[in-house]
Amino acid sequence: MEQIKINEETVERLKRLIIIQENQNLKTKTMSDSQMVDWIKKKIEEEVKCYLNR
Repeated sequence: MEQIKINEETVERLKRLIIIQENQNLKTKTMSDSQMVDWIKKKIEEEVKCYLNR
């Protein structure tokens, strides 16, 4: 079985980005919960694509 390599810097950057966006959304209510989930999924997918294209 192949091990999955995790880039800790990328994970921390994603966590910060998600927390900031979530805090802003709590104040402004611009996105619904399902929209926030979609946004988070999109950001994670973007990071994975970038990582795989290296």
